[in-house]
Amino acid sequence: MSYRAVARKDFQDAVRSRWIWALSALFVVVFAGPALFRYTLGIGLGDAAEATGIIVLFIQFMKEGTAVLVPIIAIVIGYASITRERESGTLKLLLSLPHSRADVVLGKVIGRSTVVALPIVIGFLAAGIVLIPAASTQAVGRFVAFALLTVLLGIVFVGLAVGISAAAESDRQAMVGSVGLFILTNVFWGTAASRIASGLQEYAGMGVQRRYLVELGIKLLNPIAAYKTLVDSLLSTQMEARQQLFGFFIFFDPAAADALGNELPVAFTDPVVAALLALWFVVPVYVGMELFERHDL
Repeated sequence: MSYRAVARKDFQDAVRSRWIWALSALFVVVFAGPALFRYTLGIGLGDAAEATGIIVLFIQFMKEGTAVLVPIIAIVIGYASITRERESGTLKLLLSLPHSRADVVLGKVIGRSTVVALPIVIGFLAAGIVLIPAASTQAVGRFVAFALLTVLLGIVFVGLAVGISAAAESDRQAMVGSVGLFILTNVFWGTAASRIASGLQEYAGMGVQRRYLVELGIKLLNPIAAYKTLVDSLLSTQMEARQQLFGFFIFFDPAAADALGNELPVAFTDPVVAALLALWFVVPVYVGMELFERHDL
């Protein structure tokens, strides 16, 4: 298919420009570096219980970093994927070949997703060589699930960046849109969710329990929060993972814990949260593709 040719060329360009090698080296350092402290500190050597504990600590420690680093890299890789070719004039040449505009967008998404996903996998493989041998089967499953969620996060933000690039008319617009979305999801979303829910409680007479459910729902719409809470679900119950969104590390907001109770509504369970995260990939790519079809080149 035509989009495969676009994806293949995009990936080959990344290999020639050494993006793949640079990112692979970065992720090996980021993921394997903390894992090597196991040997530096002399703990978890050949002991299944200790090795399992190290993997749990590794996931808890790395979650916050991957939630920032992976989206940044994905945005850098994807934000100019289409606008740069449009500004340089190579997009017209590309479309003169048997490629439709949809082929170009899909090819860019697949190619750039591979550029981001492959180094993440290599980084996790390097960490796994250090962490996995003495760990329990359950811990290995958690480690693999964490790796897959991190790859998914990278692909989601590639889709976001490429979708914005397809909808934008210049590199500057694409950069502002992508960076603005990153700042919104990492800095302002949680505060906005709290204020909206508090406002509804104060001015609309909403009860305490419903107020926290509304705040939780808004927070879960954030792809970064969705990723973090899915990772937390690997280490605890789904309820405790959602409560984590109202606190930091192991410190929960007691009022939120009391309001949420002991049973999660279906809308806040892991499968629904994972579907919401995936929609952050599907919707921007689709919208960007539709707007790209209408643009004059």
